[in-house]
Amino acid sequence: MVNRGHVPRRMCAGCGKRFAKAALVRFTVRETAVGRELVLAAGGNRQGVPGRGVHVCPDPECLDRALSRKSLLRRLKATGESPELREEFARLIEARQ
Repeated sequence: MVNRGHVPRRMCAGCGKRFAKAALVRFTVRETAVGRELVLAAGGNRQGVPGRGVHVCPDPECLDRALSRKSLLRRLKATGESPELREEFARLIEARQ
């Protein structure tokens, strides 16, 4: 048996299930003039989005559930979401398939 090492796992903010970190979509905040805005961190922290992040399954229903319950905003202490957040999420999911 080959030991493949540790696989980081994260919990989805929408459904609460645990998945490998690489299978999830990461969200973080961006400081704006209005406040802290929820944005998609498509490249993880490797593309200049350091700090705390929250993960969601690559499923639009999980994103809707997390946004309706305000769990993403609450976990990241954000004041609002990016206007194009859902469209970016849909494009990212489509590109992954």
